[in-house]
Amino acid sequence: MRNLDRNITMLCPLCGNDQFSLVDEEYQELVDAPDNARHKCADCKSIYTKQEILAANAEKISIAADEMVQDAMQD
Repeated sequence: MRNLDRNITMLCPLCGNDQFSLVDEEYQELVDAPDNARHKCADCKSIYTKQEILAANAEKISIAADEMVQDAMQD
């Protein structure tokens, strides 16, 4: 079975940038941060929680999940 891992670039809900910095604490990856961890967009300086960023990118996440299911079914 092939590798089904997916990387999804999270985008700022306001400006569409994909670069964020943590406001309160340091984590290596967004996935490691708790849902309430605050992130600041590098371009527009808007601040969002991880949960808000994930919600704003829900469609992208859903599409990637559907693609992964299709790939798994083909295998």
